[in-house]
Amino acid sequence: MTRFNIYLIVGLLVGALLASLMAEDAGYVLLRWRGWQLETSIWVAVGLGALLALSLVLLRGLFRSTFRMPMKLRQWFGLRSARGAQRLADKGITAFFEGRWDVAERALRKVNPSEARTVLHPLYAAVAACRKGDYEQANNVLNQAERAGETPRHLVLITRAECQLATQDYDRARQTLSALTGTEQALPRTKKLLAQVAYAQKAWVELITLVSDLRHCHQLPEMLLDMWEREAYSALMADGSQSSPELLALWRRVPAALKEEGSVVWAALVRSLVFRCEWELLLKVLTERLTEHFEVVSLDAVRAFPERRAAKLAKVLRRWVDKDVDGRCHAALAHIAGQEDRTGEAGELWQQAYSLGKRPDIAAQWAHWLRQQGDEAKAAQIQREALQLLAVPE
Repeated sequence: MTRFNIYLIVGLLVGALLASLMAEDAGYVLLRWRGWQLETSIWVAVGLGALLALSLVLLRGLFRSTFRMPMKLRQWFGLRSARGAQRLADKGITAFFEGRWDVAERALRKVNPSEARTVLHPLYAAVAACRKGDYEQANNVLNQAERAGETPRHLVLITRAECQLATQDYDRARQTLSALTGTEQALPRTKKLLAQVAYAQKAWVELITLVSDLRHCHQLPEMLLDMWEREAYSALMADGSQSSPELLALWRRVPAALKEEGSVVWAALVRSLVFRCEWELLLKVLTERLTEHFEVVSLDAVRAFPERRAAKLAKVLRRWVDKDVDGRCHAALAHIAGQEDRTGEAGELWQQAYSLGKRPDIAAQWAHWLRQQGDEAKAAQIQREALQLLAVPE
């Protein structure tokens, strides 16, 4: 409001000065051309000249903007200046390269392509060259963009890392990404690249953390993230450098989706504990697992227990007897009964297990029990059947 008052006062003063000059001396102008004659004051002549010049300028602009009328109308009514359109376009494309899809969509949707040019064109050119396999050209474009300094540096580094990943140069890609600041490394697109490098270099702990973050960024397909996470946890379970308590703590942190029935992570944990002969820990986790899931790997693990260590599992195993279709549950119970010197019950369970699923391992165990009881003929018959079963692929 103050600025308007100043303009008003200045306008009034200029108007008063002009009025004074016009009143003092109106001046005289005479124009003659081919019998035509125009006589007027100098002030009217100046006004007509200014009006004519303004009309010519407006007419020229009208013809030049005939095919850009919508954009001109928006600018005429003050909806968006050219500089504002440029900033909005740069904001949208920057968000696109950073992987912030919602911000990019909102910004780019509001900008007409003819309203602004972007400083990110070198990145598009580099990505295009990389996609078609011209990695040297892509590197040259990125070097020029970095020297020019107009394109944001972190976007140049992200694009360079993508090109290095395309050539499977994982060490250089990690080195490039390490040059980013902490805030820049937290960008969704950067996390995607770090996860790809971690998977290629088998950095499983880092990969697990990155996969958890990427699930909220929609940078990679869910199926790929599931596969990476499953493979990472399975590899850590088989890692001999970790202690058994660490493996158990890691299992507690495994997402619920990877703990469902048939879990390969669970199978890796069981195999690792059996290999290490960690019977106490294995007994603990098997007791918990068998209360909810009926799995082959769990039943086979019961038969790996030495002496009487698996006796506590008999109760939880009996709940699955009715669902035993291949004899594994009966075989596990027979193993426990044999360790507790319940010979007759063990024989019945081995026979039931063999009748449910004529498997070579069950046949061998039943033959061993028969031989212990002195039934050599029956044991030899079962052994022959076991050899025949071994010759037939499952």
